[in-house]
Amino acid sequence: MKRRIIIHTENPLKPVQSKLESDLVRYLNSEIIGIIDPKNSGKNVQDVLGFGGDIPIASTLDEFLTLKPNYLLLGASSFKGTFPMEWYPMVIKALQMRVHILNGLHQPLSSLAEFDLLAKKYKAKIIDLRDNGEKPIKFKNLTTGIQAKKVLIAGSNPNAGKLTTIMELTSAFHKSGISADWIATGLSSRLIKGKGFIAESMIADLISGYVENELIEQDQKFQYLFVEGQGSINDPIYAAASIAVLHGTRPDAVVLCHNVDPAQDSSAILSALNDYENVLNQINKAPVIGLSLNTIALEEDKAKNLLENVGKSLDIPVFDPLGSNLNEIIQTLKNIQKL
Repeated sequence: MKRRIIIHTENPLKPVQSKLESDLVRYLNSEIIGIIDPKNSGKNVQDVLGFGGDIPIASTLDEFLTLKPNYLLLGASSFKGTFPMEWYPMVIKALQMRVHILNGLHQPLSSLAEFDLLAKKYKAKIIDLRDNGEKPIKFKNLTTGIQAKKVLIAGSNPNAGKLTTIMELTSAFHKSGISADWIATGLSSRLIKGKGFIAESMIADLISGYVENELIEQDQKFQYLFVEGQGSINDPIYAAASIAVLHGTRPDAVVLCHNVDPAQDSSAILSALNDYENVLNQINKAPVIGLSLNTIALEEDKAKNLLENVGKSLDIPVFDPLGSNLNEIIQTLKNIQKL
């Protein structure tokens, strides 16, 4: 049965800040049928985000029941440790209507007795997305034997556009007749792909082994394997996951993504690139072969000028995955060598 998902947002939708919701609206559009967001109720996602079409926004779950949703996604962009009391009526209503719960909170909801009983009574599921199972898979340094070319899509700061970059590059490869796939390591990407794991929620010493195992399973099926990086090396919350994914991938090449701050000049971008290359050189000396810039916070003319100016100062392709021609970075990716 096709998923018909309602997204519950903890904070009002905004074009720049609503990263997870934007990713799902852009790349899981056919399965998103509504968004619960009281502040933007009565609008649609096109009105608020500037893309996504006429997916409606309303104040409550009740307003969407006539659309026959079968999944409710909640807590996906939250860092809450526990389930908020004010969400109880919504979840109870959903379970009673046989709407499955996609739980993005760190707290598993299947462990709450009242929800577990309701789920069993009404034959609804509670899917704790951050439960990776965590079957111990030890890193064995086997990725060097993989035949496919491994490309890590890494980030230098928050909201750098890693998932957008990986989706657009994979799509461009498919259009060029090149076989490629990608490894999902985040919450939104797991929902989009329907498989994968959430690196930031794993026990730290398992992450590299999971990445390696995913690559080995996909090897010989594709010419290229893109790996979704997590966080950034200088982020105190996500740095551990960022480094572990890098180690697990042992990439042949890296495309570095950076979220452009309108208050900073291009020197901040070049500094971030230099910082990442210094870390990369300590692991397997893979080259950074492209720089993907998230320019959503800039006006169109300023974004174009920035891309041109940074591109002139580097000998690698510099692009915005949603606003640039990708021919140059695709050609560069075709030419990378196995390490």
